[in-house]
Amino acid sequence: MTRPLRTAARFGLAGAFCALAISAAPAGAMGGRGGPPSAPAQPAPAQPAPAQALPAEPERLAPGQVGKPFMVDPEARAAEEKRAAEAKARAQAALSEDERRKAVQKPAAQWYRGNRVLLEIEEPSAGIKARWQFERSTANDIRVVIDEQRKAGPQRGTLLLIGQKALLTRSLQLARPGSALPAIDGPALLLNLTLRMLERAVPGGPQSLRGERVVKVADPSVAIVVDTPTAQGLFLAPWTLTGKVRPTAEGVAFDFVLRSRSRTDPDGFHSTALRGTWQLDDRAPPAFGDDLSLEGWQLHSIQPAPGDARSPSPPLWLAVPRPGFQTLGELRQALGRGWPENAPAAAAAPVPASPAKAPRP
Repeated sequence: MTRPLRTAARFGLAGAFCALAISAAPAGAMGGRGGPPSAPAQPAPAQPAPAQALPAEPERLAPGQVGKPFMVDPEARAAEEKRAAEAKARAQAALSEDERRKAVQKPAAQWYRGNRVLLEIEEPSAGIKARWQFERSTANDIRVVIDEQRKAGPQRGTLLLIGQKALLTRSLQLARPGSALPAIDGPALLLNLTLRMLERAVPGGPQSLRGERVVKVADPSVAIVVDTPTAQGLFLAPWTLTGKVRPTAEGVAFDFVLRSRSRTDPDGFHSTALRGTWQLDDRAPPAFGDDLSLEGWQLHSIQPAPGDARSPSPPLWLAVPRPGFQTLGELRQALGRGWPENAPAAAAAPVPASPAKAPRP
């Protein structure tokens, strides 16, 4: 029997890596739609033993480019989640406590502990080319530097996720106030995809690499599903991953091409290039100090959308514009006091500039 190759992005947002993390995949760069995203720093739970395969993915996704956030039909999504949950429960029940403990410790889980990832992606058929830099601190705060070229135009800026409840943005052209979450969906989806492909290419984990390795991994029947609390990406089977991966002085370099069946042309294939570097820097991990000035940043609280508390469905997550703080330390103090539960919402506006400019990340 087989199981779907599935990953989920969580930010304590709702966290791959992003606070940009993974659900059904071991460890996670991103978390499930049912709660705020979690950081990919935590080793993912062990993959359960093979469970009953889900039915083939129907062509049910709304129009959109692969790698670009898109929403799924709510009824189809709910049915898929129910089937996946039942299959996972059956597999978990078949695992002994000792097997679960061993699975969590498996070498491949190390891929989800990285704290610096540089990812360059290119999808010619979708007209997308992007470069994303992900950094995760020991406190699981996440920074993403974005440089994208899309058909709709370029997008450049920075996202900073703090405490899984606050999302800061700078220089990003948001479609509308409160639309910061979609800006992080694309990077989160592709980061999770990359970590999953690294896991499949080098199941022994980064420490097992002794030299350049030629990679060719394929699956004729199981699709790859990556998702965040607000978006989902699907790479249909049959798919093939080819390329190379090698150790470097700082970590690991990879250069992959993923070919998956097209969603629009039954006889066509979609190509996604994934290039970059992966690092786990324990000596000098990324850090975002309390003295960091928030001048020029827009602040959003990450919270569930209002809804029926009796509803069994996971909540949708929103990025609500909030009045800004002067420093990152002030924001962290407010988070310690329970922000944003009692904080007023406000129109998204950066903190006014001041003559003295503190260093920025």
